[in-house]
Amino acid sequence: MNEYPTPESIYSKYVDKKIGTKQALKLFESIINKSDDEDIRVTVLDYIGKLTLDDELGFNIIENCLISDESPVVKFGAAKTLIHYLPERVVKPLLWAIQNENSIYFLKKMTDLLETEDYPQFNQIRKRIYKKITSKYSLNSIDAKLILDIEYLDFMKFRADFNNFLEKFELSDSDKQTLLKENTEIGNKGLGRVKKAKEGFIISLALSDLNEIPSSICNLRNLQELEISDCKIEKYPDICPNLVSLKKLVLNNIHLDSLPSWLVEFASKNKTAEF
Repeated sequence: MNEYPTPESIYSKYVDKKIGTKQALKLFESIINKSDDEDIRVTVLDYIGKLTLDDELGFNIIENCLISDESPVVKFGAAKTLIHYLPERVVKPLLWAIQNENSIYFLKKMTDLLETEDYPQFNQIRKRIYKKITSKYSLNSIDAKLILDIEYLDFMKFRADFNNFLEKFELSDSDKQTLLKENTEIGNKGLGRVKKAKEGFIISLALSDLNEIPSSICNLRNLQELEISDCKIEKYPDICPNLVSLKKLVLNNIHLDSLPSWLVEFASKNKTAEF
């Protein structure tokens, strides 16, 4: 028998007025402090957001997760909760988090959220994120976004394989921390795909060992050479009208059910396409 209440049961009791706001928040806070499950903690944060519009305790719980939680998944969950439920109070803690957070997951999810949703009031936050990634990669914001997207794909693959890796190899705690930092924090790994850049724009790009081609590649207006090799691609953009400078395309040992229309169109018009 489960001795701890679930987030759903706590919220249900709150809605049925069997417990008050303070008691519900305390129970939610207890789950956040005791649970190692990221998904459960993110679910709790969303419930807190629903009942915390005028409650300082609720805001403090969410803000603490944004600022102090070790999990980038929970940090992003806290940021998303504040943006949705307490937008008038999110700017200061979120700017602090962006300044101090180097998680690929957090920065990728934040850029995606603020790009796809209608949040004009968060333009300052959006600019701060782009300033961080452009500075890190020494690229303009559009090209830097592609590198962040590629680092995210690498991160997700690493995350899926990490526990299996640890079972095969004995690592010291310091080596584990180094490995985690190298694969979970924004860095120079993604830049290894860039063969040539000029004045902050990617000119030549080589993609390999990916199962997805990020749609942000379609925004590289200065890209002239693209090589895709050793990939089993399950997801890709079908249309890329903005690759106006592309002159050379090389596809080597890739697995696709069908070619994207923009690749077919380029190949039909250019002799510099290699398959």
